[in-house]
Order: sequence, then C-alpha cells, then structure tokens
Amino acid sequence: MQGYHKHLKPAGFRDKLEIGMTYHNSVLLREVIESLGVEKKEWYIDCTLGDGGHSLEILKKGGKVLGIDADPESLIRVEKRFRDGGIEKGNYKLVQGNFRDIDILIKPASTAKRGEQTDKADFKFAGAIFDLGVSSLQLESPERGFSFGKMGPLDMRMDPSLGVRAWDLVNNLERKELYELFYKLGEEKHSKRLADAIVSAREITPFETTTQLAMVLEKAVGGRKEKIHPATRVFQALRMMINDEINALEEGLGKIKEKIKKNGRINIISFHSLEDRIVKHTFRKWAELGLGQIKTKKPIVPSEREVLINPRSRSAKLRVFEIL
Repeated sequence: MQGYHKHLKPAGFRDKLEIGMTYHNSVLLREVIESLGVEKKEWYIDCTLGDGGHSLEILKKGGKVLGIDADPESLIRVEKRFRDGGIEKGNYKLVQGNFRDIDILIKPASTAKRGEQTDKADFKFAGAIFDLGVSSLQLESPERGFSFGKMGPLDMRMDPSLGVRAWDLVNNLERKELYELFYKLGEEKHSKRLADAIVSAREITPFETTTQLAMVLEKAVGGRKEKIHPATRVFQALRMMINDEINALEEGLGKIKEKIKKNGRINIISFHSLEDRIVKHTFRKWAELGLGQIKTKKPIVPSEREVLINPRSRSAKLRVFEIL
C-alpha cells in the first residue's frame, strides 16, 4: 500500500487508539455483502469507508478493497482495525479524499504485488459501496461538531482541510439563505421560524457551540412535541451544505459506473429522501440507457431487529444496480 494522500492525525486521536475503540455498526451489512457476491482476489471499492465494517467483511471473504474516505480519522481507525484483525496490507489500500474525485483518487492506489494495478485506465472493480450516513465516531466526537447532543464547536467538516465550517454559515448567511438551506436540504417545515430565530439570536451573541444553536432552535418552535428534536434537520442541512454532499453524490455516481466491471453491483445506502431520489432517478436513467439493471424494485430497509440493535439505521435505504 502506498499510503494516504495526507498523513494527518487529528489532535487527541492518539489517546483514543491507546485506550481502545468500539466501531460503528455498519448498516445493512448482511444485505450489502450478499448483494456484492464477493469473489476471492477480486477488487471492490468502498467509496465511504467509515469504520470499515463493510470492507472488513469483504476482506474476510477473500476479496480486496480500495477504501476511500474524506475523514482522516476514519483511515487511522480502519488501518488499526484491519491490522488488529490480521488483514494483510496487500489486500487493501486506503486513500483520503471525496468519492466525487474517484477518477483521481484511484491513481496512486496501486500495488506491485502480482502485477495488480488499480490505477490502470481500463481497470474495473467487481463492485462498489456507498454508505452516505454519518459514522458513530463523528456523531460522538464533540470536537467535530456533528451532533447537538454534546457541546462542541460548530464545525461539521468531514474533511478538516475544508475552509468553511457550520459556524460560518450560521453566523453569516442572510435570513433568506438560511431559510432556503433548511427547507431544501433539511426539508424542515419550520424553516422560516428557525431562520428568524437564528438571525435574531446572533445579533446579540454570535453562535459558537452546537448546544447554543440547539437551544435557540428548540425555543423557536415554542416547546412543541415533535418526533425528532427541532435541531435535527437543521444540523443535517448544515452538514450537507458544508460538505457539498448532494453535488458530490451526483458527481460520484457519474464516475463510478465507468469503474465497475460487467455483472458488478453498485450498492448505495442513503439516509435522506433527497439523496434517495437522486440514486433512484440515476439508476432509472442508467437502465434506460442499457447500462445495466436495477436489482431493487423497492429499496431494501433494515429489519426490525437491526433497528432495535442500531436505532440510527431506521432511515436507511439500500438500492442496488448491476452493470451489464
């Protein structure tokens, strides 16, 4: 393995490695692995590596993995997880970056072992995985600012090298821009009220922390009993905007279809209706163009047992396309 694009270890992360770690529960793990039909020595691409749960199962079945993730913490964790699991380095490669740049990212990911090179122009993978959710590590790390449940800075960057943080949006976007952001990406019905509350509050004191923002949003809805916290969709919208997730998905889908060999399957797990619609319509278009066939007439969703064990899986939807 030639290593990461960036050798970046976030501050304080060494301590987490030393005291031991628990890993994110990969959603729809069995369903994805069954869909891929993993073959020994074949290469698969995990475009959203996360904690490497899907990739680890591929490796256990004898497959090989090119793992991509925008978050450098993920690469550090997965490297340790694979090493502790006795996985040989020649069977996987980890690269930091956004899957929207997949055509660029695979170029340095090559190995001289048995003459295999995943950077050849005509090289194709046996299957692909996209898990578009946020990992438990990111949600449970206050310093990353993804969750309003723990006080932390308003950050939300998957890739710490990105210049814009959630702080910038919350404190600088105009009222109308905030409203449109929450309405379009968060599908939040109280978007106008929440945007008004943010603008009014920041005129007195600029927003600094996740809990500060969450309190203002909760107060704005007047204590109404909702199924989810009023900050949920706002945080979702901010995260999606910061990381340009919708455009990244569209660009990534446009490139991945060229990287999968005949009969290979593209598995995409989404957690947001907007993302699911993009995947659904893209797969339909591919089928109409004769590029392959949709293997999921309706999206596969987690079983009741999986949701009970991992409540964060409840909104997951898996769609599968087979290249012909």
